[in-house]
Amino acid sequence: MHSFHSSSILCFTSSLCSPLISTRDTSRTSSKSRPFFNTSKSKSTIICSSNTSRIDRLNEARQRLSLLQSTPSFPTSNSIVSRNKSATQSTAVVKGFEHLSRHSVEEKAAEEYLKLNHKFLKYDAESANEYFSKRPFEILQRQLELITPLTLFVGRIVLDLQFGNEFKNRKQRAKEFLEMISSFGPAFIKAGQALSSRPDLLPPEYLQELMKLQDQIPPFDNGTAFELIENELAPKYSMDSVFESIEDTPIAAASIGQVYKGVLKNGQVVAIKIQRPNCEQVIARDIYILRNASGILSNVLKLINQNLDLRLIIEEFGNLIYDEIDYVKESQNASRFAALFGDFPGVFVPRIYWQFTSSKLLVLEWVHGKRLTSESLPNRAALVQTLVECSLHQMLDENSGFYHCDPHGGNLLCMENGQICYLDFGMMSELNSEQRYGIIEAVIHLVNRDFDSLVKLYVRLGFLPKDTELQPIIDALADALPDVLTASVSELNFKSVIDKLGSVMYRFPFSLPPYYTAILRTLLVLEGLSIQIDPKFRIIEKAYPFIAGRLLVDNAPQLDDAMEYLLFNNGNARWDRLENLLESAADSNDYDISAAADRMTQFLLSERAANLRNTLTDDLVDQLDALSVDSVKYFNDLTLYRLDTLRKMLVSMERNPSEHGLLRLGNERVLMSVLNAVLRRYVKENSMDETVLKENKELVKYPEETKTMKMAMRLMDALGRSRGFDANKIGGIIGKLLQNEEGQRIVLEVGVNLSERLSSRLIRTLFQLPQNDTNLRRKN
Repeated sequence: MHSFHSSSILCFTSSLCSPLISTRDTSRTSSKSRPFFNTSKSKSTIICSSNTSRIDRLNEARQRLSLLQSTPSFPTSNSIVSRNKSATQSTAVVKGFEHLSRHSVEEKAAEEYLKLNHKFLKYDAESANEYFSKRPFEILQRQLELITPLTLFVGRIVLDLQFGNEFKNRKQRAKEFLEMISSFGPAFIKAGQALSSRPDLLPPEYLQELMKLQDQIPPFDNGTAFELIENELAPKYSMDSVFESIEDTPIAAASIGQVYKGVLKNGQVVAIKIQRPNCEQVIARDIYILRNASGILSNVLKLINQNLDLRLIIEEFGNLIYDEIDYVKESQNASRFAALFGDFPGVFVPRIYWQFTSSKLLVLEWVHGKRLTSESLPNRAALVQTLVECSLHQMLDENSGFYHCDPHGGNLLCMENGQICYLDFGMMSELNSEQRYGIIEAVIHLVNRDFDSLVKLYVRLGFLPKDTELQPIIDALADALPDVLTASVSELNFKSVIDKLGSVMYRFPFSLPPYYTAILRTLLVLEGLSIQIDPKFRIIEKAYPFIAGRLLVDNAPQLDDAMEYLLFNNGNARWDRLENLLESAADSNDYDISAAADRMTQFLLSERAANLRNTLTDDLVDQLDALSVDSVKYFNDLTLYRLDTLRKMLVSMERNPSEHGLLRLGNERVLMSVLNAVLRRYVKENSMDETVLKENKELVKYPEETKTMKMAMRLMDALGRSRGFDANKIGGIIGKLLQNEEGQRIVLEVGVNLSERLSSRLIRTLFQLPQNDTNLRRKN
């Protein structure tokens, strides 16, 4: 088990003042200005004829943009003399609307031009090393600003360890850690947010506090902000030619930029997002310091058997934050998100004004709405459902994997029409197919408490070294995690599960890749927000039907392992697991039973399922035989129960005819004799005295459905609730089986073996012979 080791923290502190490393320099613009990042051309392509080169498309886009900008796009106006004027009282509304169609063309040309020509910011550690190694006094000054609070904090931890109070004081130290990180600036704030989803690096108490980290700091002055806006618009535009008004109070301020509300000359209300001055420089400097410190700390961690490459983690963090400070990248993210999910029911994506957008300035459509944490939200349950379903589609759809990984309350609005509007697209992430399938497998194994398969999956995904002893981890997971399928509502929340899972990951040599921690953070933030909207919400409860549906309908070979592990145990079918899977998937709007049937048929007829087919055939015969026996017995007992009820009524009528006021049947005695004859055998089989037949007492109890019958009824109910269910299609599935040689064998074997068993049972019943139960593998 590892915890805050005093030597590790002290080495981290001292490493902030470590010698500077000098490496090669590359630059976005010039080596003298900003050499701490590199750039790359956009990989986006524009749909065009196959014989058009990229240079031709770039020149064509540049020409169209120049032509559009050569004529005034907006009505002439004086300078912005009233930036505090209400944005809804623009005097240019009527004049501006005549230009809306041309603005749309201009936006498309600007978007095409930027996508082809913009040099996206990319974090370059070598360039940063060379740049800052030439500025030792700047680095030393910053290191001294960090050293004092860090040294005091580490000192308190060391004292806790020496006096045996580390665990006792851990919650308090976690709060102090949060306050310290919050005061260090944007890079540390973003790093703290990233650390909040790293259970392999920090104990749960610290993770809980870091989840509270808010990226909100005081705004910088308007004069600086407006000057930056003017510089970013130049030379193509000026503020006077673009904006009718801008309010003088920013509506939001964060570590990277701040947002103003304004009105374009055409009357459109917009949000204007401008980056803080020297933001890139400040972030690059702090990442440089963190990276140098992480290399030394990684070596120290190896001494306590923690093989974590913290330098690689910092570099990955650098890549993420550089994506966030490039507003053209954010605009591209918004456009891609709109293309994928702009038509998703209940979701809205604001329009980007590309012609006014640059790497430090973003102008987008203003959206009226309420924060999702507002107490006056209408139809809260529907909002949560939309938010969660959209997020799951983003992460796990086979045609997507591109998702919003910061869905907190500040980035979402509830519009007047009930739609959810996504606002900020700086923190986006993407999953490839292998990663999506790994997440689906992990959730399936976790929900079904198949910890052996879960730990093997972690090894396969690279979360654990291949030589790790797995049984202690399996035992620890079994002890720590609840049975998700039967857990109480309080145990079902994702945070509780991750806290318990994190406590295990913290004790063993886990190393989580960035994509996995991004998913964890997204789901934690998503559930936290959803619980604020609807306190009864639990994301596992809502997500599992969707994931079960994906497993049942996705034909990807990568999911065959999960299908086999889930539904078969050493070749024997797990009918209870199939039942749970179908019941869960039935509640998903994205699950189609017809597609699931095709998927299951395809899997069973595949080469990898060759060994499963034989045992499946026997299991299927056993289950159908058991169901038939139980059903016959149930309906026989039900008939006896009803006959016994009639007998009791006749006995009561015979003894007290005046009390019932009923017309006595003329053949009552004959009917009673028939009933007694039928029930006499039951009395004899149950070792009762025949005199009980003359008493007004219950002889036969109402029968109860057997386990096999209940499972069959639940399966039928789940099938009936599933989208795409049609009883007539069952014949079609059998038809598909009969088109395949192996399918023909399965159908023939099941039919012949089941007919033999039922025939044998019928003959023995007719001749009143004891049943020779051939269902040797039946489990009651």
